[in-house]
This record gives sequence, C-alpha cells and structure tokens, in this order.
Amino acid sequence: MKLYYWPKTRAFRALWMLEEASARYELAHVNIRAGEQDTTQFHHINPMCKLPALDDDGVQVAESGAVLLYLADRFPEANLGAPVGDPLRGRFLQWLFFTPGCLEPAMAEKLTGASGNSFSFGWGNLERVKAAIDMALYEGEWLLGERFSAADLLLAGTLQIAFVAKLLEPTGRIGEYVDRAISRDAHTRAMAIEQREIEVLKLKH
Repeated sequence: MKLYYWPKTRAFRALWMLEEASARYELAHVNIRAGEQDTTQFHHINPMCKLPALDDDGVQVAESGAVLLYLADRFPEANLGAPVGDPLRGRFLQWLFFTPGCLEPAMAEKLTGASGNSFSFGWGNLERVKAAIDMALYEGEWLLGERFSAADLLLAGTLQIAFVAKLLEPTGRIGEYVDRAISRDAHTRAMAIEQREIEVLKLKH
C-alpha cells in the first residue's frame, strides 16, 4: 500500500489512519510546494491534484474522507468504521462527511471573510457547525459514543487546524475531545513519522 504524501499537508490524516490500522505501507513523496502534483500521472491518481491519495495494489483513492472510509473498510479488525448492516453505519457516514462538507467550508468562509448565507449553504456557518459538534459530544466521548472511529480522526485533526488558525478556541468539550484524540498512540507514532520526514526532506533539499 502506497500513501502519496508530503509533510504538513492533509496527507497526515491518512498517515494517522494507517498507523491506527497497523497497516503496512510506504510513503511516496509528492512535493506540492514544488508543483509535483501537476503531472499527468498524478492527475490520474487525484484529478484535484491534492493530497492525500492512496494506491492499494492498483486501487487508487483520493479525498480525505474517501481514503479514511476505504481504510476503515479495508482493515475491519481495527474497528475504525462501521460495516454495512451495523446500526452505527449511518451515524459514522454522517460524521465522516461532516468534516469536509460542513466544518472545512465554514472554516474557509470565516478565514477569508467571505459573505456567508446560512440558509442556502449546507454548512450554515461556523457557529452552527460548532454547536452540532458540541451536541454530538454531549452524548459520548466520541462521535459513535464510546468508540473512536475514522470520523473522529478526521474531525479532531481538522479542529486542530481551526485552533491554530484561531477560528475556534481549544476549550470546553471540543478542546477536551481533540486532546483525547491526539493523545492516542497511533497519533504519536504518526507525528514521529511526520517529524522524521521533515528532517529527511530538509537534508535532501
């Protein structure tokens, strides 16, 4: 299994997920700062020319949510998803789609100062998004209740970006939630790999 990757990009989500699943994989560097994603070959892997992207013995998947869903289904023993037929499947999919469909657009709107339209836009606004997350976490430590899943990985990782950008405060229920997620062993391992890659690539460039 090959993860198309570059440090300090959304590829970290997939890296963390692979560590959670204890999967065997290799990293294929795509220096998006130097435009290496703008090749015909990579366009076939991800036509949006973004990271992450995954190649599993010829099966190619791009888009963060799709990559995480693919890995959750690919490694069911890791218990990071909810299989078809599981009563939690619907909730799992809802929250997996929530981050790219609601949280990220609301963050971009707030960050750029774009004129919003809370009625027409599916994400409403950042305040509505935060309220929805708060409500979900009121019911349990994780989005599926007591079990960490790929949906938590995607949400918590994106909330970290919102904290750094000062779009949301790392306090209260949401702050505690992110702290729980990033204290997981797999996140620690992924961070160590990320730091190693940063150092290696510094020497190469």
